[in-house]
Amino acid sequence: MLASYIYGDREKKLQKSLTYKLLPYTMGGKKALENAFEMTCFAENRQLEGALVECGVAQGGTSAMMALASRVLGETPRQKWLFDSYEGLPEPTAEDYEGGKTGHFIRPLPKGSCLGTIEQVSELMFDTLEFPKEEVHLIKGWFQDTTPVYREKVGKIAVLRLDGDWYESTKVPLENFFDQVVEGGLIIIDDYATCFGSRKAVDEFRTNRNITNPLNPDGRGGAWFEK
Repeated sequence: MLASYIYGDREKKLQKSLTYKLLPYTMGGKKALENAFEMTCFAENRQLEGALVECGVAQGGTSAMMALASRVLGETPRQKWLFDSYEGLPEPTAEDYEGGKTGHFIRPLPKGSCLGTIEQVSELMFDTLEFPKEEVHLIKGWFQDTTPVYREKVGKIAVLRLDGDWYESTKVPLENFFDQVVEGGLIIIDDYATCFGSRKAVDEFRTNRNITNPLNPDGRGGAWFEK
């Protein structure tokens, strides 16, 4: 179904070339990059308003994919907001465990796992890919501290990508940014099918907000839905 959002050989060739280029910068692999491209392509083809936001950037590969796809396919530059502790994951909480496990195919990762430093991401976005600093905002800190502070500055959101693994790291960005996603905008949850806490946070949020738009699998353990 995702492939139906990519119109023509130009986009398919671009997706392939960017995926190859950015594989060294992501822990999510090929499918995560492809999904990030497809969601951004969808937003550009629909000419949705708003920024590209990722919460859980790690080494910056999927953020870079959204930024590059938008730069090539979009009519005007979008703001890019990249939220991360830049110190790795926090500790999982009780909400992340089911039967002593934190998810399918994922062990209880200790604090500091999945580290991407702000220096690494800065080098990728500003030096390697040459994005202007006025377009890309690297926000360092735990989500509960940063997302409420920057919510108004971010403004409207076209694509919101969540890759925080744990319950709180998924719940907090959803609560702070969902209302700013424009109608027809995309919400990507990288860990929905692999991390119990992430799935729980999303299911609770969707139930509390009476969200009935379907959750679509991304083919690798994540999911996405349209607002």
